[in-house]
Formats: sequence, C-alpha cells, structure tokens
Amino acid sequence: MGHKPTKFIAAVEEAEISNIQTIAQKLREKGCVIRDVLSFTGVISGTTSGNESKLDDLKIKGIKYIEEDGEIRAL
Repeated sequence: MGHKPTKFIAAVEEAEISNIQTIAQKLREKGCVIRDVLSFTGVISGTTSGNESKLDDLKIKGIKYIEEDGEIRAL
C-alpha cells in the first residue's frame, strides 16, 4: 500500500552542483515530480511519488540531505 505523496526539499552536495540537472532527472525516474531546480543554491524541490517508505529512500548520490517541505501559513 502506497503512502501519500510528500513535498520535499533536497540539498545537493557542493561538489555535485554542476550535476544538479542529472540528479533531478534521477529523482524524476524514481517517480518524483520536480517543482524547482535551483542551480545557484544547489536545491531541488518537488513531490514524492508516494511509493517510498521514507524520504531517505530518495537520498541518491549527490544529495547531501532531503527533508519534508513545510509550509508556514499566517493565521
């Protein structure tokens, strides 16, 4: 049984920033929908497919860390 898709932010290792588009493509191949690829800062944001048991399942070569994208809303 799948999980609910999760919005995420992934930071790319500094030495891998030149490969950020390739890393984003590998995440797409894992079923992620990529929202933004910020080459200057080395950040990729997107949504998981929902088939992962945890976000760390998407921590592929070149990703320093990946975490849930939390939205802050004003009351």
